[in-house]
Amino acid sequence: MSETSVRCGPGANGTPVQKKSLTEQRYSFSVRPMRKFSLTSMFGLGDLAPERRRALSLVYATSMALVMGVNFIQPALPAMTKPFGIPDAALGLVMTMLTAPAIFLAPLFGVVADLFGRRLLLAWGLILYGIFGAAMALAPTFTWLLVLRAMQGVAYSAVIPLTIVLIGDLLEGDHEIGGQGLKVFLDRVGYLILPPLGGLLATIAWYWPFTLYILTVPLGIAAFFWMPETKGERRSGTRAYLGDILRLTRHPRLLVAFSAGFLRFFLDYGFLTYFPLFLVRTHGISTATAGLLYTFFSAGAMITSSQAGRLAAGRDKAHLLFVAFLISGAAVIAVPLIPGVWLVGSALFFYGLANGVISPMQKSLLTQNAPAELRGGIVSFDRLIQQVSKTTSTSIVGILLVSASLPTIFWFLGVLSVISVLLMAALLPSAKQLATKPVPRTNPTQP
Repeated sequence: MSETSVRCGPGANGTPVQKKSLTEQRYSFSVRPMRKFSLTSMFGLGDLAPERRRALSLVYATSMALVMGVNFIQPALPAMTKPFGIPDAALGLVMTMLTAPAIFLAPLFGVVADLFGRRLLLAWGLILYGIFGAAMALAPTFTWLLVLRAMQGVAYSAVIPLTIVLIGDLLEGDHEIGGQGLKVFLDRVGYLILPPLGGLLATIAWYWPFTLYILTVPLGIAAFFWMPETKGERRSGTRAYLGDILRLTRHPRLLVAFSAGFLRFFLDYGFLTYFPLFLVRTHGISTATAGLLYTFFSAGAMITSSQAGRLAAGRDKAHLLFVAFLISGAAVIAVPLIPGVWLVGSALFFYGLANGVISPMQKSLLTQNAPAELRGGIVSFDRLIQQVSKTTSTSIVGILLVSASLPTIFWFLGVLSVISVLLMAALLPSAKQLATKPVPRTNPTQP
């Protein structure tokens, strides 16, 4: 049976238009333009307005700059012992001086962010963070280095909660979970690049890693012009605001988030601060090689953080936190049992897989359970808890190092990992029972 063609009426230019044959109709298809792949589209953020995308770019660049405060310096710590004539146990003070100011200042900066705005706090914090960080390269003594590190810690305290707060301000719902996942992903890219770079620069001289902090100064200047003000509207006074914060911190789902943050950073700082020193002393490798092993951690975290939105779909975030803490605990316990240097990287990889789940889920629990007008205070309260965790972790491990061997530290952290899993298991039933319970909202117009 032959195919026929049918003539139709004249087209737009007056010429007759021929209708497609049955064969052509059967096998023809319309070609749609392929959506251009981008990193943001992978996290479900490809449809954002240009202004919002630019603001988020500043937030993510800020988060990467803050990674330099810790992971960039950790592999360089062993290079400081000889120039300054200090014992190994003193190296933890470099981390402590950065995190300790937030114990006292994080609540204050949270109030400032909610009542007076985020933009100026972000801009000035970045500028001072870069100036004091670069000044450490000129420190004549270890005491001066610690003083400058503490000043940098003040700026660090102002900026670090804002990255989470601003993502919660700029994004909502599934976009917000994807945005937190993208933050963790980019942070782990920083963990992938910065520790090897820091360790490599430290092989030249101990002070070279600190010089790169100056790069955050132009980032702070850009925040003056490009970051919109996103604080929530509020007409009540400071006393009512503080009362609302205190009431909200007792909500069980936020208690889950606070506990997860404390447990995560106690393990991270105790484990990752002394991990390069453990490798240098027990396996005889260089600081550059020790920094290179951090890539295993970053790769694992990048895999799971890139799937944060999909992992969270239809699941209780607290349940995911429990499983992730179980994996991280097993990884820490395995480190002193593994004989080969590069096999240790496999333990770091699984530790990173767990970290890539814990970080975005914990952040999302915070921002999605706090209204915009209280979000800065809630996140800063969480940061206060985390800074206590970071400071006590490095201090306790440093004290332990005075009287114990390096492998003992990992056994100690392994026990703490198991305890953290048990604590998360205890919190999990409450989280499931309250999964559908609404978070109390505040009325910003009520005095």
